[in-house]
Amino acid sequence: MGIEFNEHLNKEISIIGSISNMPWQHLIDFSDSYPNIQYLDLESGDQIVIYSKNPIDCLHKIKITGRVIKVTGKSKRPGNKSKDDYIEFQVVVDNWECFN
Repeated sequence: MGIEFNEHLNKEISIIGSISNMPWQHLIDFSDSYPNIQYLDLESGDQIVIYSKNPIDCLHKIKITGRVIKVTGKSKRPGNKSKDDYIEFQVVVDNWECFN
C-alpha cells in the first residue's frame, strides 16, 4: 500500500525510492528555488515528481526528506474531456541519503 500524500500536504515526510530512468507523464510546477526536477519510483510501484536545489545522483535506493505540495492542472491524458482539475502530490526535497 502506498503513502497517502494528501494526508501529509504541507508537512515534512521521509520516503524511500529510487530515481527513475523511465519518467511517466506528470504535471510540473517550476520553481526558481528548487530548479532540479526528477522522478522518484516508490517501493509501492507508484512514481512522484520531486524538486531539489541540486541534482540527486544516487544510483540505487534513496531516502528523501521534504515537504509535500499539491500541483493542479488539466489532465494530459489523451481523450480526457473532464473539466475538473487534475491533482498530483509531489515533494520539495530538502535533503537525501543514498543507499548502495
